[in-house]
Amino acid sequence: MIGPLCVLGACAAGAFGASAASASLPELGRCVPDAGKGAFTRSNCIGISKTHTGGFEFEPGPGAAPAEKQILGGVQLITPNKIKISCTDAQLTGQYTGAKTERITNLLIQGCELVGPLHQNCYTNPLEPGTIETENPLVGEIGFIPGSKIETNPWVGWDLKSENSAMPIVGFMCGEGGGTLFVKLEGSVIGKVTKTNVMASEFGLAYKQTEGKQIPSAFIGGEEDVLKETISQIGGATTEEQAGLAAGGPVTDGEALEIKAKP
Repeated sequence: MIGPLCVLGACAAGAFGASAASASLPELGRCVPDAGKGAFTRSNCIGISKTHTGGFEFEPGPGAAPAEKQILGGVQLITPNKIKISCTDAQLTGQYTGAKTERITNLLIQGCELVGPLHQNCYTNPLEPGTIETENPLVGEIGFIPGSKIETNPWVGWDLKSENSAMPIVGFMCGEGGGTLFVKLEGSVIGKVTKTNVMASEFGLAYKQTEGKQIPSAFIGGEEDVLKETISQIGGATTEEQAGLAAGGPVTDGEALEIKAKP
């Protein structure tokens, strides 16, 4: 009976290992060669080797080149009351800080205007109309998001917010003569990763909204993560409401990485 019991024990251990691996996902990391000793049989670290004799091992987190740069086009910020700020592109520069985290140290948004009867430039410096820039650090975390119709191919998103909860994501002016409106963006926003389970130096990120409502608005099983836009008229009234972000484009990494979403 010793032989069968050992086999059963090995199977149980293998099942436990797979379950533990699944529980830690999604993760950002690297699938590296490990001939004959790896936990995975394929170069994207999908397909568990039950005997741990596969050719590849997954190492969570970035390696020696953790830098990243996001270039997002078609940027639109829209509220349910149809207040719309449109920008040509946004550039976010930072680095990955762990298997599930990132830190953005510079946000540059260009070609920005408040859309309406009178198109008003938006800016952080009145000498650079249309340009919004901040070095207020932002932090991101990955998690599973709803929407996938295939159970074996779950979707992953990045949730971005201000590192300091007392600080907005960004604040800027809109209007002529030094600005007639002050706009403050707070809260957090989730964008969908468009390439997972493959080693690559670039993947995609897409933010989606409908009538000012973010899609998705939360990680699976998590609390709601949405943006709040506050608009203050200089010397006048202040309004607050939810805002939805639409944008998309490539994220270029300093090295080949994988966002692993399945075991």
